[in-house]
Amino acid sequence: MEDISFLGGLFDVEIKAEPMPIQIDIRKTLFYKWGEIEGEKRGILKGLKEGEKRGERRGLIKGLKKAILLGIQLKFGSSKAKQIKKLLDKINDINRLEKIKKEVIKAENWEDFIKVFRKLSFSSSSFSTDHKKLA
Repeated sequence: MEDISFLGGLFDVEIKAEPMPIQIDIRKTLFYKWGEIEGEKRGILKGLKEGEKRGERRGLIKGLKKAILLGIQLKFGSSKAKQIKKLLDKINDINRLEKIKKEVIKAENWEDFIKVFRKLSFSSSSFSTDHKKLA
C-alpha cells in the first residue's frame, strides 16, 4: 500500500491506494499466439506422418494381394485367381499375406496351396463356407 498526501501535508488527508493487478487476455499475448501456431504445426506434422504410415500400410497390403493373385494366375490359372480373390480381399494382416505369398511360390499344386491357405486365413464362418467352394 502507498500513502499519498496532498499539498505537502497542508491537509492531513491520506489516501491509501493498493496496486491493481494488470489483467491481460492471455490469448492476445505474443507467446500464446506463438505456442498456438507451434502446436498447430506439430499437430499437422503428426497427422501427416500418421497418414503416411497408414498409406504405406495400405499400399503394402494392396501390393501383396496383387502379387499373390498374379502368382496364383501364373501357376494355377486365371479361374483359380478369381476364386480366391474374394477371400483374399478380406485379409488385411500383412504377416498373413506374406505367408500366403510364400505358399503360392512353394505349392506344387492347387490342392496343396488351398490346404495351407485355409490354415492361414481367418477361421470365421464366412471363410469356412467360402473355403468349401475352393476345392
